[in-house]
Amino acid sequence: MSQAPRSKSMKRMQWTAVILCAAAIAINYMDRSTIAIANPQIRAEFHITAAQFGALQSAWALSFAVAQIPIGLIIDRLGPGMLLGVSLVLWSLSVAAGGFAMNYRQLFGARAVLGVTESPAYPTAVRVTSNWFQIRDRGMPTGVFNMGANVGTAIAPPMLTALMLLFGWRSMFILMGFVGIGAALVWLWLYRDPGKAELAAGDIAYLEANRSRGNRAGISGREWGRLFRFQTTWAMMLGAFCSGYGIWMYVTWLPGYLEGQQHVSIARTGFLATIPLVCSIAGSFCGGYASDHLAARGMPIVKARKLPTALGYVGSALFTAFATSSSTTGPAVLWISCAMFFLYFAVAGKWTLITAVSPQPYCASCSSIQNFGSYLGGACSPFVTGLIVDRTGSFVSALLIGAVVMTAGAAFYYFLVVTPIAETDLAAPNLPPTHVNDAA
Repeated sequence: MSQAPRSKSMKRMQWTAVILCAAAIAINYMDRSTIAIANPQIRAEFHITAAQFGALQSAWALSFAVAQIPIGLIIDRLGPGMLLGVSLVLWSLSVAAGGFAMNYRQLFGARAVLGVTESPAYPTAVRVTSNWFQIRDRGMPTGVFNMGANVGTAIAPPMLTALMLLFGWRSMFILMGFVGIGAALVWLWLYRDPGKAELAAGDIAYLEANRSRGNRAGISGREWGRLFRFQTTWAMMLGAFCSGYGIWMYVTWLPGYLEGQQHVSIARTGFLATIPLVCSIAGSFCGGYASDHLAARGMPIVKARKLPTALGYVGSALFTAFATSSSTTGPAVLWISCAMFFLYFAVAGKWTLITAVSPQPYCASCSSIQNFGSYLGGACSPFVTGLIVDRTGSFVSALLIGAVVMTAGAAFYYFLVVTPIAETDLAAPNLPPTHVNDAA
């Protein structure tokens, strides 16, 4: 299929939108990371166990997961522009509120509210990408906005550790609130949806492919509910559960692993924890590139998106298993760095896969449903990991469980995500049960 030419102005608007999404996601992940960086201080001040600390992260992840259920429908109906700006302000106030918590219960509540208010970030980025790019061009921009998560988690350990050592963990939380509010103002100032931007004739022709795939103002609740009748939807939720388990095992417990298992000092942990996270940045970029490369070489679009996803999770599981045999810091950081590279290689493919199997008007809805599964996994892994560490005094069993779960995720994505969801089936008055992806 020939591609309509894009003007330099169009490309600038496209990549401005993607970079703004990446920046919002970076701040989103930095705010999530505050709790992991302050792990030893919070546990000491509130006199809580590792399992109770894991429950703080689980409270955030569970509330985030539940909020995913309606947020995609809201984005698909209202558009991403204003919604992400407002949510940036609200989650910034929530993270700052954690700095004023006087007991464990208040901190638990602040983290739960943070989960709800952070929920629009990824589904918004998926909808922005699907609005601004044709389906075969979405791998690279997806890899770039997904890099926001990697950048946020990579710079969080040194920056947040420095803030905490200088001013205390409470001030660290409050300062991050100010950063987020500033970012919200920038988003509201710069971002425009394609329908509100001045586009040349060639640019409008480029986006016409998206409109021909069913671009319209919004979807109904009944149409949204029909998404759950498809095998593809459930397979992505199950695969995302496994993905979220692995991601949040590392994001929540990497500093604790280095300090507790490898006996690294707090100051040195801030540096060493950055290395695997930098590798995850490269993984996101490479995953997005590989997906577009396979599509450009003629591989069917769904397979071009899901193959990097499955291979990435298998690679991450393998290197996570290697990390369990490491008794010294150097090899442990090396294996975890490789595991994080392949984990985010897979995550970039996972997010690009959404726009290959879901109709254009349902992209945010499908991404939020998938993300619901991811954060159910994210709610389980911090608590389960903490419980295992409390009972065994080691991270070995926890890492092995994570490796098994990620391997299962690869299987769900590769073998069960087969048939794209047709918009005609979603819009049909009565969808018979036989439409549930019989081809799989």
